[in-house]
Amino acid sequence: MAEKIKPVLFVNKVDRNILELEVTGEVMYLQFNKVIDKMNIITSTYQTDDMGSVEVHPSIGNVAFGSGKDCWAFTLKRFADMYSKKLGVESEKLMERFWGDNYFDSSNKVWRFEPVDKDGNPLKRAFVQFIMDPIITIARAAM
Repeated sequence: MAEKIKPVLFVNKVDRNILELEVTGEVMYLQFNKVIDKMNIITSTYQTDDMGSVEVHPSIGNVAFGSGKDCWAFTLKRFADMYSKKLGVESEKLMERFWGDNYFDSSNKVWRFEPVDKDGNPLKRAFVQFIMDPIITIARAAM
């Protein structure tokens, strides 16, 4: 920060959450969100006017999640690029949709901001549905 280098964040040990602690994708999202908020509070105290914004946020692309031990990681950009053609949505828009209170109602093919569809059925957060659930399924099957 003293050298005016903007921070990035790597959220490590995602593999432990999946395999050892066996937490759900929603619990991981909430944990990741707390870590990101804490990071932003700390970095904002060192921010100067000539640096511009030093905020880290997954939808900006300066937050990665992964496992240092197992040598894998991902950003929202990676998944947004992958799903962009399938969903017919621009990659940049998907990056925004993959974080926060965004839910995809696959039966009606619409994005919602509440965790229920029009009939009151529960929906999964987009980060969980499109990113964490597939990773959890693959990791647990591999082990």
